[in-house]
Amino acid sequence: MNLPDAMKAAARPVLVDLMREVRAIQAVVIATEDGFELAAHAQNKAQISRLSAMASSMGALGVMAGEESRLGACESITVEAAEGYILMLQARHQRVTLILSIIASRDAIMGEALFYGRQAVRRLEKL
Repeated sequence: MNLPDAMKAAARPVLVDLMREVRAIQAVVIATEDGFELAAHAQNKAQISRLSAMASSMGALGVMAGEESRLGACESITVEAAEGYILMLQARHQRVTLILSIIASRDAIMGEALFYGRQAVRRLEKL
């Protein structure tokens, strides 16, 4: 998918602000629902492409789960693991659906990560 450079540039401050607000974040990726990276920050580049692909797959599962259970559109998916959390939130921009993926350590306060993640989603929807 070919996203405008202006959209990519506008997404970067959203990512930076989110990482500043939630100190336990280790990586953030903003990607299209089909797995193309819009903006990212992680300790290694391999982690970014894996997270983009994973977000695409998990997002599709969330959509199906919401529809099949008659709960409506999937807004977020949270994975709690032994060493931390993965939080994926959908941003429905007028041009494209984006997935904001956050990897955080066990030190993260999930309510805080979800609050600031949702603020980031609202900003992404307005790009």
